[in-house]
Amino acid sequence: MQHLSHKFQQFLALTAPERRTFLAAMALLPLFWIGLRALGLQRLQAWLQRKPLPVANPLPTDELQRIGQLVNSATHHTLGPANCLTRSLYLWWWLRRRGVDSQVRIGVRIAGSTLEAHAWVEHAGVPINDRNDVSTDFPPFAEHVSPKLFTAP
Repeated sequence: MQHLSHKFQQFLALTAPERRTFLAAMALLPLFWIGLRALGLQRLQAWLQRKPLPVANPLPTDELQRIGQLVNSATHHTLGPANCLTRSLYLWWWLRRRGVDSQVRIGVRIAGSTLEAHAWVEHAGVPINDRNDVSTDFPPFAEHVSPKLFTAP
């Protein structure tokens, strides 16, 4: 019970806009997970970007990263799974609706004999919902990936 009380106190410490962002993410992340499974990445992303970007004043990077933290936190309190791709697509859509130009980045790496993938959102080349050096661990698809990474041991 004390853990729940602490979580509630953390929620109350958020500003009103941060609470709205957190609750919206909790509510909508399951829909993004379902959309990804039903439509696939390309069709879901095309559907999400069917409206043109509104013109907006750019937000500072630290504010964008705070929004990314809120979305990441919401994934721990939502119904169903919410992996890095689901939360990144949601964050990208959320930013897009507010006129913030951003990109979903997907990177891969080989760990032993396993291919691992990871997704995050970038604005002006800066990760919004992940570490600043995430692309060193997961080289994004848009960049050159050495073929020798894919040779069998």
